[in-house]
Amino acid sequence: MLEAQLQSAWEAAREGVLIHADGRVVYINPIAARLLEVERDKVLGRSLLMALRDHKLELVCRTGGEATIETRSRTLWVKAVPGILLIWDKTEETDRSEALLESSRILAHEFRTPVAGMLSLLEALQSGLPEAEAQEALQMLYQETLRLRRLVEDLPLDRRPSQNRTFALEELQSRLERFLAPQLAQKSAWIRWQTPHTVWASPDAVYQALLNLLDNALKYGTGQEIVVESGQNSQEVWLEVRNQGQPLQDFERLFRAGQRGVHAANVRGTGLGLALVRRLAAGWGGTAYGRATENGNAFGLTFPIYANKTSSRPTTQAPA
Repeated sequence: MLEAQLQSAWEAAREGVLIHADGRVVYINPIAARLLEVERDKVLGRSLLMALRDHKLELVCRTGGEATIETRSRTLWVKAVPGILLIWDKTEETDRSEALLESSRILAHEFRTPVAGMLSLLEALQSGLPEAEAQEALQMLYQETLRLRRLVEDLPLDRRPSQNRTFALEELQSRLERFLAPQLAQKSAWIRWQTPHTVWASPDAVYQALLNLLDNALKYGTGQEIVVESGQNSQEVWLEVRNQGQPLQDFERLFRAGQRGVHAANVRGTGLGLALVRRLAAGWGGTAYGRATENGNAFGLTFPIYANKTSSRPTTQAPA
């Protein structure tokens, strides 16, 4: 009676249970079979190694103890006691932890830019500015404070809808040039704007994405001119930042958090800027991409063109 009750409990358990004797499987419950990707009736009586198909799992079975093991594209936490292997699927928990860690890094990167700009403005005010310039600096501080507040409101813990609206890309030009003025002066560089288009997105999100792309162009480009250009086809508006330099090869890798280009060894950075750009673009239904040009590289954003902003975004190619 007790044995039947125990087997009934094992069959209904949410954790995997595998029982073995003399190095062979004598019982495996449905969850364990699913996690190990085996058929129950085909593994009964087989050796542990043939049933588990993973030497790390077999070793835990034989030696006992606990371990976290990557197998079958899953993260399994296992515990072995004499004759029994217990299995828990930790894949989703591990994925959530990794996603939270990545989000924390990206959020830190996202906050670092406005805070650095505000510190520069405060230092300029402390050193003494003419009245007109002081008022302009205060206005810029006010705008950056508002942006920080909106960033806080858009944290993952607060899921209020983003403030998307239709606006002209040209609205961002003067604000970006003011913020980047010290870097432009240091590099003796300038920005040539050709952005006559209107898009539907969050202006703050586009500002942040474009700021990251321009910052990268200033850090890694070799020419003095940076071109910001927009265009449109039947399905989307695209916006590109182009700089001169050695053409890159693997652009897609650069959009993963923590990845940096082969020419970035001597440049300070976290490798999160482009990952953030892609995340921001996804927020308005667009994409972020990179491509080589004749004399350098271009990094761009796309904005979907459709009347119903809740419909699926059409699949398109970046401009050639």
